[in-house]
Amino acid sequence: MNNNNVKKIMITVNGKPVGNGLVIDKVTYAPVGRAEEARSEASRAASTVIG
Repeated sequence: MNNNNVKKIMITVNGKPVGNGLVIDKVTYAPVGRAEEARSEASRAASTVIG
């Protein structure tokens, strides 16, 4: 995993790791409160790339 475009994050519950981690590659994410806004932004970006 020497790619600079990849990030690995650990999810913890009460300070203890859950699973082996999560690898994120070229993904845009937003806080839960802005999830709907983030989805519409991603949809617009995808249609721009496709169309």
